[in-house]
Amino acid sequence: MMSSFISLIDADLASCVCSMKTNFQAGLPLYAISIGVISLHGNRPEVVAGVIYNPTLTKMTSAVRGRGCYLNNQRIKHRTQEQHEARKSILNQSLINVGFPIAKESTLLASSRAVTALATKVRGLRMIASASQTMAWVAQCKLHAYFSWDLNAWDVCAGMVIVEESGGLVSNFDGTRADISSRDMIITCCPQQGEEGLLRNELITVLEENDCLSY
Repeated sequence: MMSSFISLIDADLASCVCSMKTNFQAGLPLYAISIGVISLHGNRPEVVAGVIYNPTLTKMTSAVRGRGCYLNNQRIKHRTQEQHEARKSILNQSLINVGFPIAKESTLLASSRAVTALATKVRGLRMIASASQTMAWVAQCKLHAYFSWDLNAWDVCAGMVIVEESGGLVSNFDGTRADISSRDMIITCCPQQGEEGLLRNELITVLEENDCLSY
């Protein structure tokens, strides 16, 4: 009988030869192994389970659809601060990771425009060259958002269910929910009450105004 599930496995230190091999050799803990399980039931494939493991930090982030997100087998529970009223902007308080896809000159140019556009509008920018590890940190709210262009399914498969089970959003550049076929994504962490989608929408506005969404 044909299985209704498939798995995608990515060892960042092997698959990203330039940045990840260099990080690994230098002893920088900026690589991870990720495993995602995709269900083929229904109208479209959906990620139903994922594990991201950083062997240097011995940190494992995992999730099963509908059962929450875990860090080293301890459930991640984000505290939502009560606001007197929902904030209209949170971009300037956010730590953002920007992708830097090297496969195409057009994506590099889009990334460079994004850095220029956001540099003075956010709390800080990072360019960590590991999609899976970055998504794990978004799930943990260590990073508030991550966006990149031309991503591969094996880079983000595990992270998609992990971020969503942590309360975050995994979106296409037009704001709709991303799926395993998506290539360009904006990933945001669990929001405060009443601020759902706010950071994503602010990022989309800035990126669109500065011609960063197309390549």
